[in-house]
Amino acid sequence: MPILDLLVWVLCLIVLALVIHHLRRLRSQPAQPAPAFTDARVFTDDVFETAPIGYLEIDRDCIVRRANQQFAKLVGRARLEFIGKHCEELAPPGQREKYTEQIVKRMSGKGAESPYQRDYQRPDGSNVVVEIHEELLTGKSGQITGMRMAAVDVTQRKQSDEHAFQIATELHALFRALPDFFLRLDRDGKVQDAKGGEKSDPFLEAEKFLGRHLKEVLPPEAVDQFAQAQEHVKRTKSVGMVEFSIVMPSSPQTYEMRLLELDWNWMAIVRNITARKTGETKLKEYAQELERKNEEMESALMTAREAMQLKSRFLATMSHEIRTPMNGVLGMTDLLLGTALQSEQQEYAETIKRSATSLLSLINDILDLSRIEAGKLSVRPVSFSLKTVIDETVSLFALQARAKGLEFRLEIAPNVPATVVSDPERLGQVLNNLLGNAIKFTDAGRIGLTAVLEDESAGSSQVRFTVHDTGIGIAPEDQTRIFERFTQADTSNSRKYGGTGLGLAISKELVELLGGEIGVESEPDHGSRFWFTVALGKTAQAEQAAVPAPLPKAASSVKTPVESAKPRIKVTIPAPAPQSPAVSPPKAPVAAQPTVPKRDGLANLTAAVLGHHSQRVLLAEDNEINQRITMRLLEKLGLAADAVKNGREAVDAVSKKSYGLILMDCQMPEMDGFEATAVIRNRERNERHTPICALTANAMAGDRERCLAAGMDDYIAKPVSLEKLEEAIDRWIRHAANPAAQPAPDPAA
Repeated sequence: MPILDLLVWVLCLIVLALVIHHLRRLRSQPAQPAPAFTDARVFTDDVFETAPIGYLEIDRDCIVRRANQQFAKLVGRARLEFIGKHCEELAPPGQREKYTEQIVKRMSGKGAESPYQRDYQRPDGSNVVVEIHEELLTGKSGQITGMRMAAVDVTQRKQSDEHAFQIATELHALFRALPDFFLRLDRDGKVQDAKGGEKSDPFLEAEKFLGRHLKEVLPPEAVDQFAQAQEHVKRTKSVGMVEFSIVMPSSPQTYEMRLLELDWNWMAIVRNITARKTGETKLKEYAQELERKNEEMESALMTAREAMQLKSRFLATMSHEIRTPMNGVLGMTDLLLGTALQSEQQEYAETIKRSATSLLSLINDILDLSRIEAGKLSVRPVSFSLKTVIDETVSLFALQARAKGLEFRLEIAPNVPATVVSDPERLGQVLNNLLGNAIKFTDAGRIGLTAVLEDESAGSSQVRFTVHDTGIGIAPEDQTRIFERFTQADTSNSRKYGGTGLGLAISKELVELLGGEIGVESEPDHGSRFWFTVALGKTAQAEQAAVPAPLPKAASSVKTPVESAKPRIKVTIPAPAPQSPAVSPPKAPVAAQPTVPKRDGLANLTAAVLGHHSQRVLLAEDNEINQRITMRLLEKLGLAADAVKNGREAVDAVSKKSYGLILMDCQMPEMDGFEATAVIRNRERNERHTPICALTANAMAGDRERCLAAGMDDYIAKPVSLEKLEEAIDRWIRHAANPAAQPAPDPAA
């Protein structure tokens, strides 16, 4: 559009020049006859009226004498509105006086007659910009009689000029703001213009480049790169890149040049990239350092993993090596307590058992800690009776409290669910730790356990347990750190109460695994209240009637009391058992009276199958003491059994005789329990399935799963108690005698 406007403007000037030239010729010619003068006058009027340029003539008094149609159109008025009136009425009201002065001055010949632009506001409110060319009119005697004005509409041209000026201003500001140095080159590479660049960079100065060939400014090694970049741009129509360095007095500087081909010339954009190159170098060095650190960390991680594996193998080995003699100590002590002893001997034997039990508890805590550190401590959710687990735990510690002269209180809210889904073994472990601490740190008064329903949703119930006592209490500064590993409130050498400081740390981990949290409220000499919450899943409505509880099968006839609608507060003060320091009601009566086994249903079952070889038990155990203890326990249970020393002998025995249950140790010479189980299962195929129960000192995380995956049916960790052995035998022997009965292995075994 700017080009079209320019053409119109040029055309108008040409027409105006022709008209002026014609008028001057007419004046210079001698007078012609009237008809010729009349014809010229008509021609002049026609040109004046039909010209595409606006014309306006005024007399010496600035009165408008005539105007053509184009001028009226430019100013947006009818000619009759201003013909015969002073020309100042065509100017805006605030500029009329000044406008008149300028006209009079130019009319007198003192002012310049060069073209000028003037803004007019039309009556409709629109604005127009006109460029005015003035010509003085003279009479026959040469005196000035008036002025003719030619007006051209340059509104669009002015807008285009203003827009171009705005763009140029913005580009100039952009050049000043950007760090880039812009060079415009001709086709030969000579610099025609240079703009921008950082003022602080002495190399990027326009004076160094203007009028010179770029090859004269660039270092020699960059000239070839520039030529190659030009060829690349011509061939690919993309941007060419040239990178070069300049040696400065302060330090070497690196520059990057981007080369673009335009229609008529070249554009080169130069930027100082020294800082970027320095950053890239540092980043590369950092990446190399980071890679080296990663390699070191990977090596350290592999070392740590190897150390963890060695630690796990060491703990597994130590667990096996410790549990094997512990099985002999506890087993022989149980057998010894089952004999007629003098009171002093009875006391010694009970002391041995208590010490061995404490040592076994310590071993279990250390193994749990190792599982926690390895991230292998997990829970196995099953459906069980919550009140049964609480009753079993309370029954054990109520006897210990009574022996210490303490009162024991149990309170269970009526809305606590009877049947839940969680891990009963882990829940019982937390209760054991907290109740054991309550008894240990309380010398007089009472201890207790409360259970209330704290929150409930569609799929779970949050139950809050609180173990309270009237013991020594805990100082405020010690309450936060007692849940840390190997930490106790009293760390002095003269402390009264022993312990490793692992129980609460393990309890905290277990509670978090069960979806809850644990805390304590205590004051010194005013007792303590340890509380914890667990998220217990809900079971189907049908499961509420038949609750699978983790009770021994020999004690399955013991009924759990049905809760009443009122809160139950139970004070348990049972008489201490004379023969056993740790009785676990309502477990099998055999454990409560070891000298006179009384097994009711199990005795009847045993009597019914004694004459059948299919109900014999095969014991595969390489340790002579453990073999002797287990055979003695089987004898006390009234069962016939055969004993072998390794897996190979067990395989041979099974091939010659039918057994109702195989008690299989895992680590044995010649052939271990896993290999023997695989051979037995391979030979059975579609024949009768013989139950195999792992009887092993391997008690690390994953040992139970490994035994079951190897084809075994059950798992008992050493030391083996009479109760655990009786449960397993009752479970699998009963199943063999009555195929309709389904085995129910204890998930916590």
